[in-house]
Amino acid sequence: MRLAMPKRIIPLILLLLIPSFCFAQEIVATKTDVRTLSLKKGSEFHKCPTEFNFENFNYSSDHNFLLFNYFDEKLNSILFLGFIKLSTAYNQCSKNIKIKISRDSAGKNILDINEAGQIYLTYLQDMYRVGGNTLGVRTSIAVKHLSTSREIIFPFSIKNHDSEKTTMRKIDRIGGLSSFDPSAISSEFRFISKDGKYIVPLGTSCSMEDFYMGIWNVETRKEISAKEIRDLIRKGFRCKDMFG
Repeated sequence: MRLAMPKRIIPLILLLLIPSFCFAQEIVATKTDVRTLSLKKGSEFHKCPTEFNFENFNYSSDHNFLLFNYFDEKLNSILFLGFIKLSTAYNQCSKNIKIKISRDSAGKNILDINEAGQIYLTYLQDMYRVGGNTLGVRTSIAVKHLSTSREIIFPFSIKNHDSEKTTMRKIDRIGGLSSFDPSAISSEFRFISKDGKYIVPLGTSCSMEDFYMGIWNVETRKEISAKEIRDLIRKGFRCKDMFG
């Protein structure tokens, strides 16, 4: 026997659903000028002053954070200023509070952040002594906890005291990385999986046929094995399932 729902309950249920719908609405950010960000959520629109100058910004792969950057003329390079959770930026803006950002404690440049995994990826190009008075430039990739900025040590993690030989051996673990140009990174590139359980230090795109190459498991801190890759292919695992 099917029970009929009392009519007076229906409007109440609809009212309860309205806040959930509003909360789920996407927040869209656009740059107005070097110190102003515009945020739109549904029919609401705000122009938001910032406490910093920025050249541009990127969304994190999970679309929950904004990563601000600027062009450093001395270094002739794009540097990332810091980040803020998109919902936090909207709340600050709607209360007429200047948007503030968080930064990596070591001053490194953030490539991607993931809320589900509570991690972020950074890169840093620095000088190191090759031999004698000769200096070389190396690029290091680090994975860190979002709440503490504490590094999660992977086999490719480079330390300041590492020798040239050790450095190159670690760099080879992620494909021979020796330099990094963030301005050349496509907006389609992803560094952290949607669930925050996997990373791709050099980034991947779902337009790449071998997107599953170079994936590392955050929990085990190991690159996924050939068997795991074969299992993914056999199961018809799609890139958008992991990174889309």
